[in-house]
Amino acid sequence: MSETLTTLREILSGCDALDPKAWVYLPAGEWSLNTSAAVLRSEEVPPELENEPDAGAPQFAKEHGLRQVLPVTTVQDIVDNAHAQKRDISVNELLKAFDYY
Repeated sequence: MSETLTTLREILSGCDALDPKAWVYLPAGEWSLNTSAAVLRSEEVPPELENEPDAGAPQFAKEHGLRQVLPVTTVQDIVDNAHAQKRDISVNELLKAFDYY
């Protein structure tokens, strides 16, 4: 899996093609379609480090100030549900569904 920055717009628009074992990483704060984001696999966390705030976060996420938000499969479910409710849904409406979740 390539470690690159993308945008939340690209993730919501193309989530079907994302690695189902990965997580969506975003910065803290409010998000827009242009928010920097990454799709990364988290690292295994030993039990003694489970309570550490950035335990398991990939170095790429730490370097770019991103935090683990949701598994890709959950984002895919959000988008699928939104499409089931409204066939011609816009990316802005997908963002609203994502934020609502």
